[in-house]
Amino acid sequence: MNNLAANTPTTWNLPDHLKRKLEKHPLGKNLFITAIGLYPENAAREISEPKGVPVYTLLYVTHGKGWLETGKKKMPVKSNQYLIFPKGLAFRSGPAADEPWRIYAVQFSGKLADEIYSYLGTGLKPHTIPPLVGRNAQFDDILHHLDLMNNIENLLYANFRFYSFLGTFRLTVFNYMKKGADNIIEQCIQLMKQRLDQHLTLADLSRETCISASYLSALFKEKTRYSPIQLFTSLRMQKASQLLKDTRLTIKEIAREMGYPDQYTFSRSFKLIMGVSPKKFRDKG
Repeated sequence: MNNLAANTPTTWNLPDHLKRKLEKHPLGKNLFITAIGLYPENAAREISEPKGVPVYTLLYVTHGKGWLETGKKKMPVKSNQYLIFPKGLAFRSGPAADEPWRIYAVQFSGKLADEIYSYLGTGLKPHTIPPLVGRNAQFDDILHHLDLMNNIENLLYANFRFYSFLGTFRLTVFNYMKKGADNIIEQCIQLMKQRLDQHLTLADLSRETCISASYLSALFKEKTRYSPIQLFTSLRMQKASQLLKDTRLTIKEIAREMGYPDQYTFSRSFKLIMGVSPKKFRDKG
């Protein structure tokens, strides 16, 4: 559960090996995101955990409306409301047919997760909060840095930002953020997201950005500690994990959808990034 296009959802899941690393990290163990997603109006869908999960879940509706169902109880949810669910709760939620929602979904864990849950308000009821542009910008920033998931410093940064993001749910005033649209790294990442189903090379990025391949590669390594193609592969595998979780496509079909020549090459790349094979990832989910 960070956009390919304005009408498609964007999701990210924390691989098990990085979860273990964060659980042991002195700065990462207190609070960390395990899954996150942005579902725009044009791609509104049901969000559910029919068996419950051992982490907390936060749903935040920025536009439109929908519904929540827990057991035999069903309630409406509207714009500028959020819900937070305790561990293990089975629930279903979905967009309204006449005015589908735009919703942010986050699952989180950590040593301070219980306190965060209590701070944001227990009880299965929608909490109404004022709309804040800065809050949405923070979410986008979190997604952006989670895309750089193989770098522990970016994971830590995203989770630090998550503290701040959660803090806005108890505030009425928040400073607006500014985002530099001319950032070279940002340009490349947006280009990568548009071509996740293609074989994108360093030469392609160099040509599209009008920057030499050597300089672009050096810039990426300086800023992210990874090469552009390593980052591109990471983004592709996050999209693949979404397809594994949300569709019934076979692994071979997903490999083809992601532009890989064969299932073996795709599976090898997937395991390298996510820590498990596509089959094990799907079975686990």
